[in-house]
Amino acid sequence: MANWIARVASALGLKQKVKPTSFDQENGKAPFNASGVAEVAPGRFVFIDNNDASAVFEFALDADGVADERISRRPLVGLTDGELRDPEGLTRVAGSGDVVLIVSSSLCVSGPRQACDGLVRIRYVRHGDLRAEAMPGFRDWLLRHIPSLDVAGEQEPDAGGLNVEGLAWEPNAQALFFGMRGPAARGIVTVIRVPVDVGGRRWTVEALGSPSMLRVRLPRTKAMQGIRDLSYDERTGDLLMLIGRSTSMADEPFQLCRWDGSSDSVHLLDIKFRRSMKPEGVVAFSGGDERRLLVVDDRGGYAVVGYPKRAQ
Repeated sequence: MANWIARVASALGLKQKVKPTSFDQENGKAPFNASGVAEVAPGRFVFIDNNDASAVFEFALDADGVADERISRRPLVGLTDGELRDPEGLTRVAGSGDVVLIVSSSLCVSGPRQACDGLVRIRYVRHGDLRAEAMPGFRDWLLRHIPSLDVAGEQEPDAGGLNVEGLAWEPNAQALFFGMRGPAARGIVTVIRVPVDVGGRRWTVEALGSPSMLRVRLPRTKAMQGIRDLSYDERTGDLLMLIGRSTSMADEPFQLCRWDGSSDSVHLLDIKFRRSMKPEGVVAFSGGDERRLLVVDDRGGYAVVGYPKRAQ
């Protein structure tokens, strides 16, 4: 159904419009604030809630792209208070039979003298609690190695401070790509590439290689947009880049782009999000013979759409 709608829209010269479907569940008494999503098995996904650092949340889609079971809360064990604050990024690392998930914090300043930290490795299993390891001192390590972020690292996001929301594992580079929502510049977004020994025995900053910053031009040259998610597409070898407003008070649109991971520009995809939607996670997956996208919304919903074409 999703790809049929996409084909009709394309034939009529229209952008695919993405409308969210409610999860029809809440995380306690609040809607799920979904921020990142990854596929852990065919048709099975986990996402994070940036208001809840103690778990990831799992659900499945049927052949029509409709959620067909209730969301399961998968508690993270092994973390202490403060080791993961404000989780925003989630990615899957495909290994030799194992499924490893990495969760990253926004790394932002939240309130007086409180900095969010956290780069967490999770060993995914189908049932039960999930064993998680936090990397001590990741935020301090990153700021030491990229001194140009020092000032942003002391400011809150709406004041132009550091705010990292995208996270993707790039297997060819053997690196994590961190997508920055802020600080933002007009017509440009920034990605931080960090080589990582993800499978190493010790999950410490010694597993990290030298970071580098990549600046990427956006289609809207005057827009102040930031990265809201990054996701590696195993089929194309490209990264999906979800962009949107860089601060909470801005009014820039959400858009989806495709990026090859090294060039200084992106390709805009032919898709349009309803204004009621706040997409903060995207992942490509195969549903039967079709290639689709799952998008999660921080207002408590999700959408499944056919893989969009490049915008004209």
